[in-house]
Amino acid sequence: MSLPPTLFIDRIPNLHYDVIKLVTEYRTIEDRMEEVTNHGNNTLVQRKLHLIKDNIRSDILNTLTYTCQIIEQIFELQTFNSVNYRLVLPNTCYNWHFDTGNSCVHIPLITNLGCRFVYDTKAFFMPSDGSVYVVNNSIHHSFMNAGPEPRLHLTFENL
Repeated sequence: MSLPPTLFIDRIPNLHYDVIKLVTEYRTIEDRMEEVTNHGNNTLVQRKLHLIKDNIRSDILNTLTYTCQIIEQIFELQTFNSVNYRLVLPNTCYNWHFDTGNSCVHIPLITNLGCRFVYDTKAFFMPSDGSVYVVNNSIHHSFMNAGPEPRLHLTFENL
């Protein structure tokens, strides 16, 4: 199986993970997240932690057994040079942009109904129910968290 092509966002069939296990592992290292500001206005939008960056695996992965299993399974579909936790803060929005890779994979871990991935005139909600999504990040898009709590995804991408 390989990643299905997508115009915007699609759930990857036959992939489903235990969100409780993933969040439990994340909680053991969440204090290592780095703050990231929105380009242009220096507004704090997200916190991020690289598990793999530029194909270099972080030592943190040694403590995240279940997460490592998932990374290996996703890499069987497509190899990515970056795997991150991305925590988008409440009442924030990314700038309008596109990314260098053609697609990325998102596993929603914590979300709320105010979270939307936005393309032109379309907005998508990804529930944290264990589903895995392929996202077209090569066209202009944004993300907003208009909800009261942070949103956390495990993301796979090529930077």
